[in-house]
Amino acid sequence: MKRWIAPLLALTLLTVFFAVPAFARDADTLVVVQEAEPVGLDLMRSSIQTTMSVCYNLHDTLFSPQEDATVKPALAEKWEKVDDLTWKITLRKDATFHNGEPVNAAAVKFSFDRIMDPAIDSPHKGKLTPFKDLKVIDDHTFTIATAEPYAPGLYILGYYLPIVPPGYVKQVGDAEYNTKPVGSGPYKLVKWVKGEEIVIEAYDKYYGPKPAYKKVIFKAIPEEAARVAALTTGEADVVGAIPVNQRKKIEESGKAYLTPQMGAMNYLGLNTYEPPFKDVRVRQAVNYALNRELINKALFDGKAILCAGPISPRTFGHDPNLKPYPYDPEKAKKLLAEAGYDKGFEAKLTYGTYMSQIQEQAEAIAADLAKVGIKVTLEPLERAVMWENYKGKKLQMFIYWWDDAPEPDRYVYSLFNSKSRDYYYKNPKVDELLDKGRTVLDREKRAQVYEEVDRILYNDAPWLYLYVVPEVFGVANNVDYQGRRDGFLMMVYAKPKAK
Repeated sequence: MKRWIAPLLALTLLTVFFAVPAFARDADTLVVVQEAEPVGLDLMRSSIQTTMSVCYNLHDTLFSPQEDATVKPALAEKWEKVDDLTWKITLRKDATFHNGEPVNAAAVKFSFDRIMDPAIDSPHKGKLTPFKDLKVIDDHTFTIATAEPYAPGLYILGYYLPIVPPGYVKQVGDAEYNTKPVGSGPYKLVKWVKGEEIVIEAYDKYYGPKPAYKKVIFKAIPEEAARVAALTTGEADVVGAIPVNQRKKIEESGKAYLTPQMGAMNYLGLNTYEPPFKDVRVRQAVNYALNRELINKALFDGKAILCAGPISPRTFGHDPNLKPYPYDPEKAKKLLAEAGYDKGFEAKLTYGTYMSQIQEQAEAIAADLAKVGIKVTLEPLERAVMWENYKGKKLQMFIYWWDDAPEPDRYVYSLFNSKSRDYYYKNPKVDELLDKGRTVLDREKRAQVYEEVDRILYNDAPWLYLYVVPEVFGVANNVDYQGRRDGFLMMVYAKPKAK
């Protein structure tokens, strides 16, 4: 009976989402489907990929991050390094917010102060803490300084300091701004009907290249098969979170194609503050207990990249000499016995239901752990509850993912430096090295710092290291769109395909 449920659910969801479209489809409208609805539209207040994808169409930053971890101009027209601690940045003069407010140095100062304000509780604050001082020189010039040299500084600013309009934010307040934001990006918000759609339209005074599509509609379809059906039936133009087992359907449909984007670096986090995972032998044991090769073959058609440590094999600074933990259940049992768990133990594995192929992954991991005496109870949660429980330090074992960005500081610092989150792991030596990695300006020496971090965390095993799954977007044949390495759906880069 169960094999009939998924197709029926897919058809039902597709009918619900597209039976009554808010706008008639035309050549100037693009429909983009993600696996989840944004939790808000204030870019400062969320680090969730599907939320940030929508937000980057509305908000703009000082720099445009590149795939080699360099930057190009955005709101900042030019910049110069005054010394190892200070940048002098000049803003372009033709940028405005969607409500007409000027994008000036005062707005940058306001934005910087706002994201550092504890009241905002920004998940990006930890990445920006190296910046200590921002001084306005004139309307279009300011300096920004750090306490110590900060190698990835401009790249981090390019992702995590959206510039917001001071007048509007003060007028409506932070809560309303999270649902009705005004940015300076290529698109402006028309409406957000929660549970249905977000409609944005091209901002006619945008300083950069004008979007090819006048209107973009973002929709959320949680069920994987329904997302694929939306694409192959022509109801959607760009679709994210395409699981490996659904990709062939798109390729064989003749209606759409696949474009590479980021790699989703899945990991299984462990609460190292509480038994049993407080013991490093137990943490190493679960790593030896997992048959990564078999999971890769069964779920990802062998296309996933197995991870040896927390730094993705595709990220600068990973140690190329580290090899993934081999599948060795006997060694796992021996380590568990040494730690006093010769009869095993019970544990709870939590994960978000929105993640691609997550139920299959969780079941496969639980089955392997059961073979060494660890009885795992699965706890699937919807996105918001999962996030709140994660932040609340309520989880024991949990599956999350991060994009394997080219700049290690972008995710390794956030996840492992106790001054950033300190949710489930703390290691003073790792803190010291991650702080140092930010300050070393020589690229080769900087790589050596992160390689040492990689080695320490490999042995300390605060995660059960999994794999990087190369992700794809599904794109309609009449749309020209190439996925970005960071995985964000920036529709200013989409255009009709030439016939």
